[in-house]
Formats: sequence, C-alpha cells, structure tokens
Amino acid sequence: MSKKKRKPNYKVVFNSIVALGFLALAFLRSNWLYIIPSVILMIINQRELMRPRD
Repeated sequence: MSKKKRKPNYKVVFNSIVALGFLALAFLRSNWLYIIPSVILMIINQRELMRPRD
C-alpha cells in the first residue's frame, strides 16, 4: 500500500480565490450582481473536480 502524492489543481485554487473575491465585493459594495460570477466559478470548479484526472 503505497500512498500516491497528488499535486493540487491550480486552476481550481485560482478560481476559488477569484470567487471569494467576488463574494467579498458583494458584501462590501452591497451589490448582488457580484454573486453571479461567483456562482459561475463555483459551477466551473465542480465540473473540474468531477472530471477524471490523469
């Protein structure tokens, strides 16, 4: 039983940071339109994480 070390998915990490930025803008600027890109990035991340990795 050898453990295989997996490297992080940088695309998902970057998209998550950007989505958190949009959520912060939604609260700081009190504008609900910043939530839409955050939800879109969340859906893209879910598709990326569910895709089989090499």
